[in-house]
Amino acid sequence: MSADSRGGKSSGYVATKSGIQGFTEALRKELNPHNVSVSLIEPGAVGTDMQKATPEDQRELEEKMEMLKAEDIASVIYFILQQDRRSSIVELKIKPLRQLT
Repeated sequence: MSADSRGGKSSGYVATKSGIQGFTEALRKELNPHNVSVSLIEPGAVGTDMQKATPEDQRELEEKMEMLKAEDIASVIYFILQQDRRSSIVELKIKPLRQLT
């Protein structure tokens, strides 16, 4: 989830996402003494049933590399989970190649 500005029209959205960033960082520090790693994944556009775009439109956006598939996010989660315990991926942003915002 990204807290990047959305053109000045979604202050509630941005505030919520910023809150999640702060919560994640606080949780990471709180759980660190227990050897628990916490990662924040900030995806760009992902084709899901939460999108306004129809499934057909989503497939077109995926083909144009303007939208990720859920499998792309699953791959990132798998990558994070495969890291050695001595390392921690704190934040990871993943966006479609053609998503510039």
